[in-house]
Amino acid sequence: MRFKINEIGPEGLPVNVSVTADWVAAACPDLEARPGPSGLGLRGRLEKTGDDYLLRANLRGEMETTCARCLEPARLALDLPLAVTFVSEDADDAEDDEDPDLVKLEGGEIDVGDQIRDEILLAIPINPLCQEACLGLCLVCGGNRNLVACGCKTEPAPTGRLAALAKIKLPTQQ
Repeated sequence: MRFKINEIGPEGLPVNVSVTADWVAAACPDLEARPGPSGLGLRGRLEKTGDDYLLRANLRGEMETTCARCLEPARLALDLPLAVTFVSEDADDAEDDEDPDLVKLEGGEIDVGDQIRDEILLAIPINPLCQEACLGLCLVCGGNRNLVACGCKTEPAPTGRLAALAKIKLPTQQ
């Protein structure tokens, strides 16, 4: 995911990076997701613009993770545009530190790995779902309610020291 700046000619340099499951596991160790069966890749172009370099690309494909409700695989389609300017190390603008679309070059290489990682982390929802209408697991028997409708009561019986409070009948007002 590194490109040498001396290889970027006046016509630019095509960027074609496949994102592998091993790379995702190393770059995002706490993320329980991997590229889906159709894959995930960054496709675009690096261009020299004065002393800087501009990356225009799209991160396309799918990620596969676990559904937050039913624990089955959830596939998330990604089609994320990416535009990043890589500036030379000599640039000392305080504004550059605050702009996420400006990255300082280190050495004679451009590493797009950090940008790919950031886009993946921002795209994965906190509670991914296999489908919008996922019914989840039954709270009583643990069965997947998307596959089989169970006859369990919707609320499990209270247990523990406070279970006796559930038997108390409160008077109703008339």
